[in-house]
Amino acid sequence: MKVLAPIIFTALVSLSTAASVRSNECPYPYKTLDDSRCIFLDAYVTYTWQDAVDLCKSHGGQLLVIEDCETFALVYDFIRSQEVTKAKHYWLGATDEVNEGTWKFVNNRAVPMGVPFWGAKEPNSGTSANCAILHGSNNHYWYDIPCTNKYNPICLKNY
Repeated sequence: MKVLAPIIFTALVSLSTAASVRSNECPYPYKTLDDSRCIFLDAYVTYTWQDAVDLCKSHGGQLLVIEDCETFALVYDFIRSQEVTKAKHYWLGATDEVNEGTWKFVNNRAVPMGVPFWGAKEPNSGTSANCAILHGSNNHYWYDIPCTNKYNPICLKNY
């Protein structure tokens, strides 16, 4: 038994190490966005903002959060890479529904304001528009929109 103990221990350590190594593949229905994130977008079915939040959660992700220009550029390039996706409006995981004028992402972080994210004079609709979209006919700049409107979802997931 003393001879087998080191072998069994080594095998368990190897299995444990292999299990802790991160997979480099995104789970279905996601595709690779960069070296640490996966993206899923539905260009065919539209949802209200809350339904889009719930859809992303059901796939283990979250509705699109863009906190920097690099992520904005990656998502923009991904959207524009296909004819079927490039002209659509997409929900952004941003809302000021809890506190008017204070925009927060679904992860509760502050939403960047102004250039280069938001469209000119956006957000501008007061209490009637508390959710944000990437506007397909305006270079996917962000616009505030009523949360009950229906647009396409984009989900992000870390891997």
